[in-house]
Order: sequence, then structure tokens, then C-alpha cells
Amino acid sequence: MIRAIAFWAAVIGYLLLLVMIVVGGAAWPGYSHTGQFISELGASGAPHGRLVSLGGFLPVGLCLTLFPVLAAFIPPRSGLRVAGFALLALFALGYIAAAVFPCDAGCRSTTPSFAQMMHNLFGLLGYLGGPIGLILLGFAARRWPDAAWLFPLGVACGVVALAAFVVMLAEPPFGGLVQRVLEGAVAAWTLACAFALRRAPAPR
Repeated sequence: MIRAIAFWAAVIGYLLLLVMIVVGGAAWPGYSHTGQFISELGASGAPHGRLVSLGGFLPVGLCLTLFPVLAAFIPPRSGLRVAGFALLALFALGYIAAAVFPCDAGCRSTTPSFAQMMHNLFGLLGYLGGPIGLILLGFAARRWPDAAWLFPLGVACGVVALAAFVVMLAEPPFGGLVQRVLEGAVAAWTLACAFALRRAPAPR
């Protein structure tokens, strides 16, 4: 039962995220997926910002936080597994923070509000912790039944996400694209892990 709930939490969470990005971007004339951050869809003053925050970021965050919380308790347990999924949960909490603390218009304010500062804090912690969590989980996966292939995938996705995070810190004009690379790397491993956990034989 835990495996099934964890699986559907990851799948539904990322389906909702995809719908939010596509529909939210389409409903904002002139929105650029390469130049603008995903958070800008729910920013203060953004078209349908409140709806995106409560109907998009919040359920996405709840689903994607539930996955690592449940997955951490699925055998075989280890310190690396718990630490990795804890960091992945921290990453997912960033979506909830985006709903509770929407960024200011443009998400790059030079005089940030309290909500913007909290948004930045959770974003920084999640975008740093998530990639590290993937690498830890990759190493932990070497001992998972029929899922050792998650080891190279976890390390690769973690390195890509970490590199994207470093590039984002430089605030390039194509920051939206770099952010989506980071998000995509985390999503790729999370969904692969969800499918692997669902197929794995139950311990006897």
C-alpha cells in the first residue's frame, strides 16, 4: 500500500506540475519559459497568480513531499536512503513555500518583501539540497533489489541539477530554461524511482 501511494503521489505531482506550467504559461501573454522562472506564474500581481499558487504549487508540493516521506520507510532502509529522501522532501517543500510565500513581481526584486525573502530561502535550500539528495540516493540504490540502475541515474541527475543550480546563481538571461533543466533532472530520477519501487518485490 505504501509503495502504491508513493508511486501515485510522484506521478500525480509531476502531472499537476506539467499542467500548471503549460496552462499557466499559456494564460500569460508574453510569458517566456526560457527567460522567466516557474515561480513567476504565482507571483504577486501575475495573471491568475493566486489560482496558480493555491491550485498549482500547493497540491504539487503536497504530492511531491508525500513521495519521499513514504519512500524513506520502504525497505531496505539505510542512513543514505533516509538522508537522501529528506533532502528530496526539502526540495519538494519549495513548491509549498511558493504557494504560501509568492515571490514579488518578476521574482528578482532589489527591495524584497518578507514573502520574497522566505521564497528565496526555501528555493535556495531546496535547489541545493535536492541535487545532493539525488546523489546520496543514487549511492543508496546500489543495494536496492532490482534497482541498482538508479545509482548511475541518480548521480547523473544530481550532477546535472547541481550544475544548473550553480548557473542559476549567476542570474543568466535564460534562467527560466536553466531552472527547468534542474527541475527536469529531479523529476526524471523521482519518477524512475517511483516506478522502480512499485515494481520491486515486497520483502519477505
